[in-house]
Amino acid sequence: MDSTSEKMEASATTVNNMSVTSLVDLKGRSLVSTQSLPRTTASQSPEYRHQLAEITSRATLSDPLNIVFQQEKTGRATAVTPGLLYMAAKRRIETKVAAGASVVEAANFAAVACWEPPSSNLPPFTEAQFAEMARERPVFAQFARDIQGAKLACLGPDQPYWTLSLMARDPERKDKGAVRAVIEPYVNRAKEERVPLWLVAGNPRARDVYAYFGFRVVKVIWSYPRDRHEGDEGVSTWCMVCNWPVE
Repeated sequence: MDSTSEKMEASATTVNNMSVTSLVDLKGRSLVSTQSLPRTTASQSPEYRHQLAEITSRATLSDPLNIVFQQEKTGRATAVTPGLLYMAAKRRIETKVAAGASVVEAANFAAVACWEPPSSNLPPFTEAQFAEMARERPVFAQFARDIQGAKLACLGPDQPYWTLSLMARDPERKDKGAVRAVIEPYVNRAKEERVPLWLVAGNPRARDVYAYFGFRVVKVIWSYPRDRHEGDEGVSTWCMVCNWPVE
């Protein structure tokens, strides 16, 4: 059974290593036919779960939020490596897939993402669960609490929604349109289903990429190292929503 910590971590997301040109209009509609996108596939298989964890761990190696969370677990002197990030990502992915999420890839894993349908939405964490988490990982517990608060304030407790997480482009690949291919079709699908989409962007570049696909920032979260020193800068994270209010 997953611990409260693992369930909380599975609900968080960071993204990195992406760039995209503007391919949507001011209302979030595509200016390019999805027929021109690279081939995409989706699966819950062990191989897809491995590929998502492996690519994400390389793409987000220098992500400040990943560093803060990893060093909270292993110590501030610990060098954050792809291997450490892989293990953390794999645990998150296993939890998400068990709840009903799928791993999506484009152009033979040039870009990857985890899409969580409304049916996989979990109930909000309780105060007891947050307290359990805070005993070992207070920084992450506060982050999870802030994210949940932002989501509830935006969508309310009963609104179904799609979630995008663990989105990354393989840093060794430059396939055109791969990032768009793992995002845009699901945005369009959610709009057809008349449900919103939710994500958490871990850096300004990711935030700007998602803005091109119709996501907007509803809350900025700040996280700080556990053994915070004077002058330490906080790490910002952007809570974003799309198709809300539902069109």
